[in-house]
Amino acid sequence: MNKSVIIAVAPTGGWGAGRNNPLTPEDIASEVIASSNAGAAVVHLHSRDRAGRLTADMSFFNETIELIKQQSDIILEASTGGLSELDAAQRACPVGSRYAEMGSLNIGSLNFGDFVYRNSLPDVCFWIEEMARRGVKPSLEIFDTGHLETALHLIDEGLVEKPCNFSFIFNVQWGMKYDKELLSYLISRLPAESCWGTIFIGSSDFKPHLEAIGMGAASVRVGFEDSLAYNGRTAVSNGELVLALRDELEHNGYIVSDPQETRLRLLHR
Repeated sequence: MNKSVIIAVAPTGGWGAGRNNPLTPEDIASEVIASSNAGAAVVHLHSRDRAGRLTADMSFFNETIELIKQQSDIILEASTGGLSELDAAQRACPVGSRYAEMGSLNIGSLNFGDFVYRNSLPDVCFWIEEMARRGVKPSLEIFDTGHLETALHLIDEGLVEKPCNFSFIFNVQWGMKYDKELLSYLISRLPAESCWGTIFIGSSDFKPHLEAIGMGAASVRVGFEDSLAYNGRTAVSNGELVLALRDELEHNGYIVSDPQETRLRLLHR
């Protein structure tokens, strides 16, 4: 078993101001730099405006990344996701950043709370083409079991290049609930040499993170997009979450992967 674990951080939520949610480029960059110093090797970042709404205007996003890159070598996973009325081309704008090395690729649609998270197959194929054109490695985001079957079809068709990176997202309302046996089934379906990681929405502790790592997860994610809580506490910063997870990992004999090692494992460069 690989004892090196990649920590990813998703520092901003979709709820706008309040609950310690960073919104300005300066605040987001500060949170990401602190998270990087605490051990995060990947940052999952949306393009949002000052109210926290998703936007195709890249000015705040680009300003944020420039500030981050002045002090950190953290890997940028640009998000094409989130609940909004943006079209596929607008949602692809973040992967156009010159710093984007990875991009989230939402494989299918689902009911997301009271909303419909729209990710049609033509849109998915469009995002694949955009990422390939820009040299951005996709992270195949799996919110439900059918999404994995779609991903395997896209891989078999040669649209997604192997080896692949998968992210299993659990506990979105009306998505798949976390269960160890379900995770075991999902990873049994993956192509050889795939890397995979887990995201636990609304988690209250790091037990599922540690369980997934024990099953072979290359990466686990924390951050205000996912949950503010850990081990009976409410975090006041993303860096606090990253550091707490790092402490748990090291206590259990794991080593935290730095950006250089992470590039070799996820990007093969």
